[in-house]
Amino acid sequence: PEARSHLEAYAAGVNAHLATRSGPLPPEFVLLQASPEPWRPADSLVWGRLMALQLSGNWFGEILRARLLRAGLNLADLATLWAPLDGAPGLADTRQSTAATGLDPARLDALAASLPDVLARFASNAWILAGARTPTGKPVLAGDPHLGFSDPNLWTLARVEAPGYTRVGAFVPGVPFLLIGHNGRVAWSMTTTHSDTQDLFVETVDPADPSRYLTPGGSAAFESRTEVIRAGGKTVELPVRITRHGPVVSDITDGAAAEGTVLALASPILRDDDDTAQALYRMGEAKDADSFVAALRGFQSPEQNIAFADVSGRTGMVAAGRVPVRKAGDGFLPADGRSGDADWTGWVPFEALPQIRDPADGLIVSANNRLWDPADDRSFGQDYDAPYRAERIRERLAASDGSLDAMAALQLDTVSAFAREVVPILLQQVTGLAPDKTTRTALNLLAAWDGDMAIARPEPVIFAAWTAALHDRLLLDDLGPSLTRYRRIRSATLIRILTREPRWCDDRRTPATETCPDTVAGALSEALAAMTRRFGTDIAKWRWGDAHQAVFEHRVWSQVPVVGGILERRAVTGGGDYAISRGSWSWGGGGPVAFPHGHGASLRIVYDLADLDRSRFVAALGPSGNLFSPYFGSWQKDWVAGRTFTIPAQPDTVGARLELRPE
Repeated sequence: PEARSHLEAYAAGVNAHLATRSGPLPPEFVLLQASPEPWRPADSLVWGRLMALQLSGNWFGEILRARLLRAGLNLADLATLWAPLDGAPGLADTRQSTAATGLDPARLDALAASLPDVLARFASNAWILAGARTPTGKPVLAGDPHLGFSDPNLWTLARVEAPGYTRVGAFVPGVPFLLIGHNGRVAWSMTTTHSDTQDLFVETVDPADPSRYLTPGGSAAFESRTEVIRAGGKTVELPVRITRHGPVVSDITDGAAAEGTVLALASPILRDDDDTAQALYRMGEAKDADSFVAALRGFQSPEQNIAFADVSGRTGMVAAGRVPVRKAGDGFLPADGRSGDADWTGWVPFEALPQIRDPADGLIVSANNRLWDPADDRSFGQDYDAPYRAERIRERLAASDGSLDAMAALQLDTVSAFAREVVPILLQQVTGLAPDKTTRTALNLLAAWDGDMAIARPEPVIFAAWTAALHDRLLLDDLGPSLTRYRRIRSATLIRILTREPRWCDDRRTPATETCPDTVAGALSEALAAMTRRFGTDIAKWRWGDAHQAVFEHRVWSQVPVVGGILERRAVTGGGDYAISRGSWSWGGGGPVAFPHGHGASLRIVYDLADLDRSRFVAALGPSGNLFSPYFGSWQKDWVAGRTFTIPAQPDTVGARLELRPE
């Protein structure tokens, strides 16, 4: 009842504003010829499900791996492409799925092409120093969620107070509950676990009746309904079928059942009994670490590493969420739904989820690295991130004084441990090269480089261009059009190929047999030529900030020719994919930015549990999404510069007063 009352009161407040507002709507509404509908409590809940889908993209990987198997790769190839870097065992032959190899390649391609890019998992950093390691004797907690940059930004920073009620931190429009922040007693932040909580099941359509499908117990009818979507004066009717595992996602493509099978998605996000919204309410109500952990028992999707500390000095982190227990298999590939062999039988018990409470060394670190035993047969998945960021955080914290200033500075660290590891390997591959002057300059710069992907350095430009060109040369002949879905340069895969599996260095599209030195040298030549065309022949004057800029895509205006380019917001940024200051970039286009930075710290927070009012915050862009609002980009200069601010109990406002009177 308490959580429901919050949702209802919030919706009533939104609707009261819509009924009494004055002045024009933001210009997007005019362009789209749309008017806001009344807000409902269910709309707030739907936001949570959409966000959970963005943070749980394992089924994208299942589609990609199935496509690659059908394109001629084998399980050993997949083991290389998804190789772990932290000493965990590689993929086992038991992961093979005959259901996946039997899927039609054209259908898989069509389904992959239909999936929006916004549905992709992201990352984050969070760490906690116990009071014994800080100047105040109380914990310090730092968090910076990494999400895809967008305009408007996801977050709005606020302080909401009433008698017995304090919520300070990062809210999202449309949701009354505090997502990341503190309540005056407990502070928290989140990182993505990258655990495998979604499975695709290949369901066999009943050949005697296409309205039914086959199960271990015989033929069963599809549940069905029609979704009606109205936008821009048009109406679209979308038929939806549901199996015992979940909705049929392959129906979005034409001829979905032509081969007698469909793909259904199983996910805790889609379950009717998901109670995560209530957990968020209870997290906000928690009075200490114990009651906060009790609230996390109801946090079900998406699974998140939730780091917390309370004013008494307690610290902890729980990978809260529903993780399926499977009869067999691990969800690495689509499974056969007819046999039931890979069915889910329940959830990993809360007590068995990865969690840390008051560690003896007074340090908790999460940077999307693996937090579970790789031999664990519950299989939390294989898509966790490389440990570079976590190791760099620990390295810096070992020499830190634990102050707020030190924690805020650490969030801006641009050193790439991946670059430090892979550059010597690349240089070793080209030792026999007779370089020209440009190439010699580039190699000398990299040989002396410390891996810092700072804005003013030329080396990150060389490194990014070289590894991007090498990534394509190594994998394009094997992955073909699927390379665009494979996306990022996976450090473990690159290192494994160059040190252990040179077969990947040969380009099968050419009659010659290329060695790894051939391919690495060719990629370097290609990279330097491309960067010279962009930035000139004097490599020493190249700057990472000129090549690497955060791009905030607007969901509407960026799609409008000319206007989109004028309104697009950019910011010069440092860092890289494996740096604490997350600077994940894309490449391959001829756009105005060589390496668009599209994914990083949309929010930075450092909590002081000795005095939570001294906690520091900053978010990208500003609290308003309206182009004409003075608050549209009011935080952006601080965010770019790495500055933070407090959200005090008494804001510094002049000439503004809000009075609430009962009717």
